[in-house]
Amino acid sequence: MSEPDEISRELDSIFAEYFGPPTEMDLRGVDPATFALGLSYGFDSWQAVRVVANNRRNVAMAERHWAANHPSREFLSHLVGTDERARGHQLLLDRAHPRCATCEEQLRRLSAPDPDLVYAGGLPDDADFELEWLLFQFDEATRSETAASDTSGPLHIDWADGQPITAEHYGGRDWRITVRHPSARRAAVWIGWTGDHVTEHSVTFENDLADIDVEAPERGTRPEKVRVRITEGPESP
Repeated sequence: MSEPDEISRELDSIFAEYFGPPTEMDLRGVDPATFALGLSYGFDSWQAVRVVANNRRNVAMAERHWAANHPSREFLSHLVGTDERARGHQLLLDRAHPRCATCEEQLRRLSAPDPDLVYAGGLPDDADFELEWLLFQFDEATRSETAASDTSGPLHIDWADGQPITAEHYGGRDWRITVRHPSARRAAVWIGWTGDHVTEHSVTFENDLADIDVEAPERGTRPEKVRVRITEGPESP
């Protein structure tokens, strides 16, 4: 019985390093540069911040770092939103720097509507319209009984007075999301996938189009909904 007991003790010591059961990525961890930059400016991916927030040693290091210096405005800006990356940053802050009035006030200001982010030049200025979730539908032009049951078939949304958003599957986990708008230069786009995954993308429009080449978070998932915020209108003449 000694061998199983030894294995159990080793597993207990591994699990003790984490708040929740570790995944393969948790066991690999994040590299020191990603960790240091993430604490200062926020993490680029939701996977990285989730790994850091699940690691007790990383959280303790973040706690010591933020005890001397409050989280930066850049870091706190990643908490604004409802996607997985925002939730990961919020979880890390809750564990490493909880109940801080200074940061709560900064977050309140960051969450307030920012008129600089509302586009001009004839685009709608209704923030609720900009940020509502829009649901993908199967492409009616090519829909058949086979396509209707194919979870990776062509998808589309009629958005902003008929300007379309389309999703095209390239096989495996590869997708291309295309947003068309005649009066936009840049936008933030959130893609909601089946399985409750959300990815965030910054895009630039060229000839009225913005293409997002993206991998689905998991094989077999497909785009389900999208949210678009135009952050810059057409250039001034």
